[in-house]
Amino acid sequence: MTTAALKHVNNKLKNLPDALVEEVEKYIDFLAFKHSQENQQIPQWQQDLVIKRINENQMPVDAFDMIDDLDS
Repeated sequence: MTTAALKHVNNKLKNLPDALVEEVEKYIDFLAFKHSQENQQIPQWQQDLVIKRINENQMPVDAFDMIDDLDS
């Protein structure tokens, strides 16, 4: 980010009420998290497992059914 862009964003932040600044901060955290998730590769073991389930025509595991089975 250029110095001019940073100053521009800073000036906008200074004019916001505190509650909105907190909301902007949370949004920035969300964008950073989203960006980090998009850049991660799916591990090969997980890709292999999904391909195996597709090839064997297995249904995905339903966590709620598993919990119900444990409770009974």
